Amino acid sequence: MRAARWLLIFFLSMLCLSAAQERRTYIGRYLTDFRGPQVYKDQKGGTLLYVETDGRHVAAISRDGRLLWNRDPFNDAHLPFYRTEKPQIVYIGPVSKFDLPVGWERDKCVAIAFNSSQFGVMRIFDGEFKFQGQD
Repeated sequence: MRAARWLLIFFLSMLCLSAAQERRTYIGRYLTDFRGPQVYKDQKGGTLLYVETDGRHVAAISRDGRLLWNRDPFNDAHLPFYRTEKPQIVYIGPVSKFDLPVGWERDKCVAIAFNSSQFGVMRIFDGEFKFQGQD
């Protein structure tokens, strides 16, 4: 009987601890509406990355206004259509250290996510896109 009481106390305390922990809801970018053109500025080099009005092309513009490159990461990576007929970039921004491909430097890359839930990492200096997965 005493063991059952201790087991009940342990179970209830674990239940209370789990209820008190902060809970985070996962929010994916699946079917997020395309808000239109977006701009991300590389803090280290000052390069502007511009997601064009079609939501597919990314252009890199140097500090002095020169076009460095213009790429379509979806086509360049030969991604298959997934969940949507018109995949568009809905996020461009800093890369998580967990999403970084081996050998790539975090401060020289940006993360890209499509409304199809596909995502990857793009190098700022040459526009090479590395597909990382899909939800």
